[in-house]
Amino acid sequence: MMQEPQSVRTITDVETMRALSDPTRVAILRLLMSGDRSAPPVMSAKELAAALGEPQTKLYRHLKQLEAAELIRVAETRLVSGIQEQRYRTAQLDFTISRDLVTNEAASAEFADTLSALFSEFRTELVTNLTAGRVPIGAESETPLGLLVGRGMVANVSPARAAEFRRRLLALQTEFDDLEDNDPDGVPVHLLVGWYAVTD
Repeated sequence: MMQEPQSVRTITDVETMRALSDPTRVAILRLLMSGDRSAPPVMSAKELAAALGEPQTKLYRHLKQLEAAELIRVAETRLVSGIQEQRYRTAQLDFTISRDLVTNEAASAEFADTLSALFSEFRTELVTNLTAGRVPIGAESETPLGLLVGRGMVANVSPARAAEFRRRLLALQTEFDDLEDNDPDGVPVHLLVGWYAVTD
């Protein structure tokens, strides 16, 4: 019987965080963690390569690293044209990085690499879709599904207001994560939220 993915995995060790420090591995995880949360996709290296537009041979090393870090599992093995093919499934539906690991000076380089990989994968996907003309751009009245990029400005606000703003962002992200529409006529929607407050 196939083991069900855990809801949220907290990354507590440098080795696992290092497995998340490459945009290709992040892209593989994104695919395996997408779609219906009650039944995440099961995909082979060939299927992942086709979805990512990458050579299949390039993915094997990344799949081994993700499997070694227990971020993905072999869900099934089947015989295809006389060759044994493994198909993979995510081991978690979401992940977070423990506070102790984030504040660990010895792990700061790996954490920076992980953040860079997460942003880089999102940027690559966005640029690919923009270049292909698949992302509407324009005024909201003209393109209600269009690209939205925050200004990234810094504002000094009261701690109470900052906490309320963060709570609302978390609620929006939770609503997005809990979407189960899986509408066959729907459109893929990508979300990346970045926010932090600087405290003494």
